[in-house]
Amino acid sequence: MTNVFIFKTAALVATLIGCANANLETVKLTNLYGSSTEIFLFGAHVKSFHAAMDKDLDLLFMSKCSKMDGKHPVRGGIPIVYPNFGGALKQLGAEKLPGHGFARVSNWTLMWPFDFELKYVVKLHANALETALHVRNTDTKPIKFHALLHNYLAVDDVRKAGVSVSGLDGVVYFDKVAKVTKKEDRKSIKIMGEIDNVYKKAPDRVTATITGVNAVDRSVVVEKSGSICSEDGKDKTTVKTDVVLWNPWDERAKTMPDFGAEEYNKMVAIEPGYVDEQFTLSAGKTFKLHQSISVYTL
Repeated sequence: MTNVFIFKTAALVATLIGCANANLETVKLTNLYGSSTEIFLFGAHVKSFHAAMDKDLDLLFMSKCSKMDGKHPVRGGIPIVYPNFGGALKQLGAEKLPGHGFARVSNWTLMWPFDFELKYVVKLHANALETALHVRNTDTKPIKFHALLHNYLAVDDVRKAGVSVSGLDGVVYFDKVAKVTKKEDRKSIKIMGEIDNVYKKAPDRVTATITGVNAVDRSVVVEKSGSICSEDGKDKTTVKTDVVLWNPWDERAKTMPDFGAEEYNKMVAIEPGYVDEQFTLSAGKTFKLHQSISVYTL
């Protein structure tokens, strides 16, 4: 297992390498099993994950149209959404935050009128990748925020019913496309059109079953957890977290300048986080959002 800890302004226990398609520095992790991952320092953004079972297959989708200029969000991989999901937070001093927050579009520079500390932990295994976002409230008053790990999973052909997502049956969700609240009644969700659902307090294990075209049939399992702990780490409380399921499909993709018109066919986003409502974190407490992405052949 290989670990890297990324803070607001620094990367530790890592080697910096040049990024071929831009002037964005990356951290590359490898381990003895042969797996590897790369992380942009810009936004602490995980850009690739190659499991030991197939070193040539990148399990994360990256748009070829993404603007790698160190100013715009990187499209694909695992963007970090913090402190707001979607539009800016409705609170004093936070009205001008960019969409999905500032963590993904900065080198972790303070832009928020509260005292806090962010730590991002990445652990690499043979056929799994773990990431965890730690938010510590170092202020004297509570802070409110959203937090999300915006995973773009690479698929072979979503148009031919090549992707199904399970583990969300019975969960209440908000359909952002239809703008209605529903209860999921499908044991297996086929991605057959635009989908943008926020599943509230979802189960901790969600599975994408992917039919291979130029790769093996596989299942990618996203396991998540949320918790709060005190400064000494002893007082730990479990927090139920949400899941966002997203694919823009063809018409929406055409309106996205940093996303190819046909690239919706090559990805599905399964995103664990706390976004249905703002999370309130008391002074001195730490919120931890953890996930593990594992791949299995079928």
